[in-house]
Amino acid sequence: MRSSTLAAVAVLLCVPPLFSQADHAPASQTSPPQSIAAEIHAVETGLLPPVTVSGDPHPTRSLTEEMRRRHVPAVSIAVIHNGTIRWAHAWGTLNPAGGPPATPDTLFQAASISKSLTAQAALHLVQQGKLSLDAPVQTELKGWTLPQNNFTAQHPVTLRELLSHTAGVNVHGFPGYATAAPVPTLQQVLDGIKPANTEAIRVTAVPGQANSYSGGGFTIVQQMMIDTTSQPFPQIMQSLVLGPIGMHHSTYQQPLPQSRLKEVALPADDKGEPIPGGPHIYPEMAAAGLWTTPSDLALWIIEMQRSLSGHANHVLSPDMTRTMLTPIKDNYGLGVDLSRQNDIPSFAHSGGNAGYKDFYIGYENGDGAVIMTSSDSGGWLWPDILRSISRVYNWSTWKTTQRGTISLAPSALTPYTGKFSTKSLGEIEIALESGHLQANLSYHGSSPLFPSAPNTFFATDTQIELRFDSPDSGTFLVDNQSIPFTRAK
Repeated sequence: MRSSTLAAVAVLLCVPPLFSQADHAPASQTSPPQSIAAEIHAVETGLLPPVTVSGDPHPTRSLTEEMRRRHVPAVSIAVIHNGTIRWAHAWGTLNPAGGPPATPDTLFQAASISKSLTAQAALHLVQQGKLSLDAPVQTELKGWTLPQNNFTAQHPVTLRELLSHTAGVNVHGFPGYATAAPVPTLQQVLDGIKPANTEAIRVTAVPGQANSYSGGGFTIVQQMMIDTTSQPFPQIMQSLVLGPIGMHHSTYQQPLPQSRLKEVALPADDKGEPIPGGPHIYPEMAAAGLWTTPSDLALWIIEMQRSLSGHANHVLSPDMTRTMLTPIKDNYGLGVDLSRQNDIPSFAHSGGNAGYKDFYIGYENGDGAVIMTSSDSGGWLWPDILRSISRVYNWSTWKTTQRGTISLAPSALTPYTGKFSTKSLGEIEIALESGHLQANLSYHGSSPLFPSAPNTFFATDTQIELRFDSPDSGTFLVDNQSIPFTRAK
């Protein structure tokens, strides 16, 4: 959409245009309070599962009820609409056991969302001529050497490959270190030397051939950025990204200074119990070390959106931002997941540290959202919240699917009860409860099943389908995969 059209639409809607030079304060400060309150209420009472049943008069759920059911102590959300922060709001408490309420300024660990901002900072150094996207990384590493082997002999590792998870580097992610545990240096993490709790970061496949997610690759980038600037990593990120964008609550400091712990939503496990010792420490800062708020991340998304049009150049030029948002392999760019649905491009990333599950999405048309949670089970919650936001703001993505169901007598359901096994997804246990089938999935938990045909059943809280060829075998459909199952013996 042309900027002149955006400006005209913004006048009609009485909100700042996408490319306004105005500060990005939450719109609740300038819009009618009752309008913002109504939108927040619609989101918090309209959570939607991935699948709804046709004719169900009450498919939506309450956020606070789902937080209790999923054992999530705190949730914080920021919504971006027409290029500004429309609103930011938090629910729950700072401590899993209760206590002070969470606020929009409450800090959460961003986990792997850290990679998006790290990539932006690395590209800033490329823009300055201090790093190269396509030079062999061993020519730019000074404080540590990436061991060479048969894979690197076929193709050298480059920064572009590290940022796009195509460098053939191992170590998917990092568990972090409990507060009382010894914390390794960056070099100990890179070489897998105790007290590091992950293996040595090495090239284990030919670089450039495939996408294989690697927090280890971003840890190499962390070392490259330190070597190039001769500065501590938190200082690099503060000077290149957080400060220029105005992310005043955010930091890559690990551990977080003791004086700031009162700002933190303390992490919980999937049962809602506190993580022993509180937040884990992540010396792998580039991959997982960011502390932030949804509002601060929303400012980052807006910076990216505005940079594409040349209206914000605090970190990257429009051309370099477009480079960052260009897919390399499997719809992953440089530090960002990429998608284009209904001709609207978006960039996004999820994150999961011990006791934190988060997600952001930014649409190039000026909309987006950030959701941060303080629980290991928050990953089941944020997709439902996104579908609610999508409904309220009429997004073309994150829609729920509606399916029809038929009525079957309990006698017709009984043959499909029992335990079934798959090779890749573990065991499925199906029971008859109150006249309906209930499936317990080893990777997901309990889900009700609804019949769409006499031998076909679907769930609503996860997009799966079970098709029985006989009472003893069939096909499990999940994530566009067909997985055979048989009755366990």
